[in-house]
Amino acid sequence: MEFISTDYSSSDGSDTEGETSNKVEIQIKSAKETSTERADSADLPAIPDSIISKYHITPNLQKYEQQDMNISQFWRSFTYFEWRPTPAVHRKLQQIIYKYKKMFMKQESTNPYRLAEFDPLFLSHLGAPRPLHISLTRSLPFETEEKRDIFIQEVRNGLRDNEIAPFTLKISPYPRLYISERASALYLGLPVSEHSSSTHLSPFRTIIGKALQKSGISNHQKLILSLQDLHISIAIADNPSKATLQRYQQLNEVMGALMLLNDEFTYQPALLINSICCDENRHSIKIHFH
Repeated sequence: MEFISTDYSSSDGSDTEGETSNKVEIQIKSAKETSTERADSADLPAIPDSIISKYHITPNLQKYEQQDMNISQFWRSFTYFEWRPTPAVHRKLQQIIYKYKKMFMKQESTNPYRLAEFDPLFLSHLGAPRPLHISLTRSLPFETEEKRDIFIQEVRNGLRDNEIAPFTLKISPYPRLYISERASALYLGLPVSEHSSSTHLSPFRTIIGKALQKSGISNHQKLILSLQDLHISIAIADNPSKATLQRYQQLNEVMGALMLLNDEFTYQPALLINSICCDENRHSIKIHFH
């Protein structure tokens, strides 16, 4: 009986310890769930613009797969105006893209104007909003990092010396197709209006040109986009055929003619421009006007 009593005594103690342990685990789990619920219910702070600007260019992983990755020894930059459309503007731009998909994505094999699928540039593949650009230059190659720094500083000095103030830039409501610098992709874009280009953008060509000269780039005129080429790209054609790339100007003529017949979903945004952006590696440097 003594052995049995000992066994039962041990068993009772074990049950008591188990119940106590279970209560502790339940309390810990309840505390964790409560803290999680509080965290979920709390509003997360907005990401600062400084962080967005610092990492606004995604890493180029493809270059590590190329054998000639060390051939180019240039330090590059790029100059542009940035526009962050609101969700309401996103819907307007989506309507434009849908219209041109409907117009040029007919499945007949005999359709000479058939384009590849358009993907919006203002949304990532996961649906996150992305900024749009009005490119002022092509990709700018500098021999050293110091020369690139000189260029950015000279742009800053030029904006100050010319007393550039914020202005409203009007965009044409009639989309056009634009070919990429390497003639490998097509973009659907909205041109900058001729009046806005001539009124507001001429000084920027002079400022950028002088900055490129002082940073050691001799053929700077070829790197600055002409006023009539300035536009906002809103969508990209995914893998267009070579035939489509070769006749994109003809497609623009057809698009222009159709627009005269049907002006449905035309949209003319007006952008407040108060800064210019210069890329430095993955970092976007925003220079505000005074």
